[in-house]
Amino acid sequence: MVKRIAVLLFLAGALPVRPVSAGGGTDAVPFMKVDTGARAGAMGGAFAAVADDASAIFHNPAGMAGASRKELMFSHMEWLEGIRNECLSYIHPAGLDWTFGAGASMLFSGSMTKRDRNGVDTGNFTENEGFVSLGAALALGDNFSGGAAFKSVRQKADNENAAAFAADAGLLYSGPEWRFALAMENLGSRLKLYHTSFSLPLAYKAAAAYRANHFAWLTAQLTHRAAGGIGVSAGAEYEVAVTERDSVFARAGYKSGGDADSGSGITFGLGVGNPDLKFDYAFTPFGDVGNVHRISLSAKFGETRDAARKGWAKGRRESYKRQQEYKAKPRPGQVKKTGAESKPFIW
Repeated sequence: MVKRIAVLLFLAGALPVRPVSAGGGTDAVPFMKVDTGARAGAMGGAFAAVADDASAIFHNPAGMAGASRKELMFSHMEWLEGIRNECLSYIHPAGLDWTFGAGASMLFSGSMTKRDRNGVDTGNFTENEGFVSLGAALALGDNFSGGAAFKSVRQKADNENAAAFAADAGLLYSGPEWRFALAMENLGSRLKLYHTSFSLPLAYKAAAAYRANHFAWLTAQLTHRAAGGIGVSAGAEYEVAVTERDSVFARAGYKSGGDADSGSGITFGLGVGNPDLKFDYAFTPFGDVGNVHRISLSAKFGETRDAARKGWAKGRRESYKRQQEYKAKPRPGQVKKTGAESKPFIW
């Protein structure tokens, strides 16, 4: 019962339902603050500079430009008191420089007890919320990329429905060892329920990541939320090669400050996978309220972007060669000069 009340209070922090109206300084759709995907969750949410998989559309759209193949990812999160979060994302490299992505994230609460301001039980209600995101990333030279995504946000509380629109954007520098990222998320319209409007959880991110010896990531991130202040997070990932194709990943992280609502404290997780398929797990403690378990399954398929680039370069070379051969052939009736002597040359 204590946990159930705690969950209701957590949702009440941004749920504009009459029995538990939110006070000033809160924002709507609180689950949008929670890290999406097991890999990000295990690394404390410090993921804006590392994200280069299908979950990048949720963390930093610019990271999608680092995708080498098409990828589909499904994430499931067992949240507090039976609340669950389901996510699906897909990225699609197109040509040499563009990458397109789509993602959807939904929160399902099930039936919960509704109470008035005096704590009297007035029945049950359900609260479901989610968003759909469409985005694109563009490689801006050898080391820079930029990306943007647009969201349609929906929330249903009891018998009320609300909608809003938002945008995410990001920049990413990817060097041989270092990555630096700037990102913004949830800039958009206000969400209105029960004649009261609330802001979306607007956030600004600055992150850095270091790649050590090609098998480890060390990353740190600052996140400023309009309704939560500045949060600090850090994470690490270590890869152990088991075979030529298969690897095991160990991850850990720490989060504090303004992101307390999305699970502060130490996080950790594991992953196993190969170039085609990967499974990840993450554990996030929520103190006395409970613990959160995340799992993600991702699959990569199709031709690699490098292969496409090589094929494109080969095609360019062959096209150039054919053009040069064509130019070298004299036209009908063209005279080919040899020294002071000329004679007709039939094409």
